[in-house]
Amino acid sequence: MILQFSTLLVPLDQFGQIAQYRLDSFSKEQVSGDIAFVGAQQDLTDPASPRRREDLARFIRAVDRAGAKEIYVDMVFDRASAAGSDAALREALLATNGRAALVSKAKPKIDGSTGLTSSVSAVAYGVDEVGTVAWTDFIFDVVWISYPIKYLLEQQAAPEEQVSIPAGGDLAARLADKGKFLPDKFWISYFFDQRTIPNYRFETLLDQPEKLDLLAGKKVIIGAINPTDNVPVNLPGSLVVPPSLVDIYAAETLLAGHTVQVDGLETLLVFALLLAILVLITPRRWRYIGYGAAVLALPLAFLIAAQFAIRMSGASVLTLLVVFATFRARALWKQSFTLVDADTNLPTFAALEADKSVSESVPAIVVAKVHRFDEVRRTLPSELHAEYILRIIARLKAATQDTTLYLGQGNLIAWTMAEKEPTLLRDHLDGLRALFASPLMVGDNAIDVGITFGVDVTASPNVARRLASAIAAVEKTNETFEPIAISDAASDDDLIWNISLQARIDTALANGEIYLAFQPKVGVMSGALVGVEALVRWNDPARGHIAPDQFIRQCENAGRMSQLTRHVLIEGCRAGQELHRNCGPIPVAVNISATLLHERSIVRMVRDVLAETGYDPRLLVLEITETYRIADLGRAAAILAELKALGTKISMDDFGVGAASLEALMYLPFSELKIDRLFISRMGSDPKAMGIVVHILRLGQELGITVVAEGVEDQQTLQLLRDSACPVAQGYGIARPSPLQEVIRFQKLAPQSAA
Repeated sequence: MILQFSTLLVPLDQFGQIAQYRLDSFSKEQVSGDIAFVGAQQDLTDPASPRRREDLARFIRAVDRAGAKEIYVDMVFDRASAAGSDAALREALLATNGRAALVSKAKPKIDGSTGLTSSVSAVAYGVDEVGTVAWTDFIFDVVWISYPIKYLLEQQAAPEEQVSIPAGGDLAARLADKGKFLPDKFWISYFFDQRTIPNYRFETLLDQPEKLDLLAGKKVIIGAINPTDNVPVNLPGSLVVPPSLVDIYAAETLLAGHTVQVDGLETLLVFALLLAILVLITPRRWRYIGYGAAVLALPLAFLIAAQFAIRMSGASVLTLLVVFATFRARALWKQSFTLVDADTNLPTFAALEADKSVSESVPAIVVAKVHRFDEVRRTLPSELHAEYILRIIARLKAATQDTTLYLGQGNLIAWTMAEKEPTLLRDHLDGLRALFASPLMVGDNAIDVGITFGVDVTASPNVARRLASAIAAVEKTNETFEPIAISDAASDDDLIWNISLQARIDTALANGEIYLAFQPKVGVMSGALVGVEALVRWNDPARGHIAPDQFIRQCENAGRMSQLTRHVLIEGCRAGQELHRNCGPIPVAVNISATLLHERSIVRMVRDVLAETGYDPRLLVLEITETYRIADLGRAAAILAELKALGTKISMDDFGVGAASLEALMYLPFSELKIDRLFISRMGSDPKAMGIVVHILRLGQELGITVVAEGVEDQQTLQLLRDSACPVAQGYGIARPSPLQEVIRFQKLAPQSAA
């Protein structure tokens, strides 16, 4: 952005524009043909050659008699010549009855101001005067922009200078019949075929007056073929052309309406947004296909713009792509060092933490600790260090078969196993320890290897946390007394709790210990209540309030999720009816675990609950949590379609986190998505979070999906959401989860107080 607003990218932009004009070289459109150029090889303004001025006067009279519509002498006679010659030229111009004009030129002066160079009064007195500005760039000597001469002279003239503005206005405006003065500066289009401009030699027409009929009905510009002030003028693809051609191109630009342009800032913002979208794509293959498409989109956009005669700037985008590619390459280069061990070419623990298949399948994680590892490495020559590790890996491979082994810092090696039964795991690892009873041969050295194991068998998809748990377990082992330690991240009390969980849940449901709290959803603009979310709570007499994440996860592990979900559905629908009777039709949202989308029993459950309670299915919202745990998107899509056919609405919870959020949004029939609190809570402090929220809101609008912002904690966040046109929000900054009667009391307040 800084480079875009500076002038550092201007040369690159100009080079790109020249390339764009050249791209259109085979399909350039023709000019109107109403403007003809007559070029003089000799310098007709030379005061030492008064005869040339007389020839010009004679030519002007002949062109006027031939029926030329207008005549413009694009030369400045800034020095007087023979009095008779100057008078003859002036009389010839006046004889056209106002259809001829002299061109004055605006040029920069030494002090940086702009001045006007006009013809001497002996030639110009009483003759109509028009002005032109021809500022070439400092690299390519191309005039890119046509400036209004009136504005330019008034704004850039020296303060003490008396400004003289040509009475006839701008030459380009007069040629295009746009009045005297241009309304604003504009980029000159060079998409016209230069060969279609009527072009004649002054000397030829002067000697062959019978050819002057070719100029009948045209606006004629008489100018020098070679620049008289030694300042060359180029066109894209053409070097050192008559300066008058620039004014002809400017006039043809106005006539054809080719003033549309896409500037560098617009292009930059579009491509920046495109890259922001691409980095959100989870599958690497599709993300890199998107990167390739973005790179190809730039020249393709240039080509398409050229076909429609639209000037486009793209230097800032090219710079953005180069910088982005550089940082991505650097990140991949650094990642290659963190994911692969340089000495052994084995994947590292970082690669295990990044392995999505592990987080999705949740196998057991085993970490092996090689004892006396540092002592052996200090003893062995450095060239045998890698061989020492590879010998250990080879022996582990003999028992782990096709499992990938990951190398950690120093003496740790990890892999995964599908088996999670502690007794079978111990048997397997005991057999693995037996393989290391015999020493390893490293070079000519026989080395004894002591090895112990730590295992994590928890059901969490958080690989990093589980790997840390396995490492903590293996650090507690010793070769003699406890060579194998299995950690499930639970205390003894937690283990007893897990064993008796099924009975405890049934008792809690029967005793009302598991109940619902309701958190309002409000319209961001109006403050009106537009829905409530039913949140399950457990208040155990012995353990007090239990965190929902803890007991819900335990319910999933114990196979009690269906019973809990049915209870929540029934209580939520009954609460919805009570809410309807007191406050009108207000939707109730109930959370549904993604693990229940593997079987169609959830469809029967919802259908039965709706029939049992008589609740209107159009007021029931099913919020799908943890979509990354959906193993079969096709099956889940079919089940959700059946749920939606019942009349319910389907909502995606915690959108923006989890590996499959965008993929799930594309394949599953969601009618609502909830932006995760991770982004909402950082809107006021993190521009990246703010951009993501705005992008999701725009995505929801384009897909016709209701967007809910959850986790609104303060008024600043609520105001930012209001400014971003977010439709619905919920969070502690609006209302905490409350009993249903509190929500009803809140809704019955006066509308102004409620808002």
